[in-house]
Amino acid sequence: MFKTNWKIKILSFFRGQDHVVSLELCLRNQGSVVFVMPYMRHDKFSEYIQDMTVQETRDYMRALLIALRRVHKFNIIHRDVKPSNFLYDRFNKRYLLVDFGLAQKYTTPTLNNQKSLNSTMQSIKRKRCDENSKKVSYTSEEKMYMNDTCLCFGKPKICSLCLTNPTQAAPRAGTPGFRAPEVLLKYPLQTPAIDIWASGIIMLCILSSTQPFFRSPDDCTALAEIISIFGTQKLQHCAQKLGKKLIVSENLPGIDLMTLCQKLQKRNKDLPQTSNCKSKIPSSFVQYPKEAYQLLTSLLDLNHKTRITAEQALDHPFFKLSL
Repeated sequence: MFKTNWKIKILSFFRGQDHVVSLELCLRNQGSVVFVMPYMRHDKFSEYIQDMTVQETRDYMRALLIALRRVHKFNIIHRDVKPSNFLYDRFNKRYLLVDFGLAQKYTTPTLNNQKSLNSTMQSIKRKRCDENSKKVSYTSEEKMYMNDTCLCFGKPKICSLCLTNPTQAAPRAGTPGFRAPEVLLKYPLQTPAIDIWASGIIMLCILSSTQPFFRSPDDCTALAEIISIFGTQKLQHCAQKLGKKLIVSENLPGIDLMTLCQKLQKRNKDLPQTSNCKSKIPSSFVQYPKEAYQLLTSLLDLNHKTRITAEQALDHPFFKLSL
């Protein structure tokens, strides 16, 4: 019941404005609750991704970011931004952000939470520089508690002491392929930036004419897929900023997003049309301006603290170009 009340409350905040779904009526019959929302005819993402023009992509992304700006204005994280939750009526040029079943309230980290996080990160740094060194010397008092000290940090193994520790709790709701790095790395203090990352994945799908772009069955594979695009060092640096250590067997370089999208777009448009992709317009190569890839890079910033916000993204030069 608490979750139902919470959903009613957050939907009442948005009032159906800025491409965010509205709540028309709520009915309750004994233990069942029914939400009545406006119906909107929409097209499937797979049906229009192959032939979106630059202007259509601009309008689509602008509408999505306007919706996210309104959601984030009320300190709400949608947590499940993906094409099937952002309805698009291609004929009438209508957009609607739906499905707030996983939404949660974002609260600014308190001083106590920040202190706890900082102490954890300092502890990690001490482990990295001290406990993994064979040359470290211990005092007699420290030797008494040697059996209670973890020595496996940063090594490809897990000691019995670590196995007895409780699992770290961090929100990880969302759809595979659209989860941000901080979600995959189980960072506890997540922000609305995870929605911005998901919108960047949607834009990546459009610019590359690839859907879905990531096909990760689990979090480890998802991290590997991100590494294949951004490179090992960048993701390791991201993990370090979150107080984590990411161990990877191979050191992979990053890939230029513009080059990658253009190659994938050309490859996918050269493929024969399948029955699942009934495009009304013949597929042709779309030359996106460099500003589109600059916006994409800002949306897919691995560091959630420097990742562009919805408000900042709407002021990006990509939305101000004249065709």
